[in-house]
Amino acid sequence: MSQYQIRSSVTTDVTVDEVTAKYHPAYEFRGGDFSASVQIKFGIHSASSVTLSIADARALAEQLPAILAEHDSVTVSVPVSLVKAA
Repeated sequence: MSQYQIRSSVTTDVTVDEVTAKYHPAYEFRGGDFSASVQIKFGIHSASSVTLSIADARALAEQLPAILAEHDSVTVSVPVSLVKAA
């Protein structure tokens, strides 16, 4: 066994027209119990989606305000102009 730990990561850039979130309550199906979850869909025709456990959805919800505040502070302090100077 290697002494080095290899960590995997996946990065995807997606441009979407719409983001929606939907709660799915816990349910039983064919003898299996399925936990409640939150599904986040990206795109009008559900091109991509992520399903989070309730615990992961809560963790994400806790982190989002700080991430958005960080974005807002950068946006206010460093304005970026997309208009080319003549």
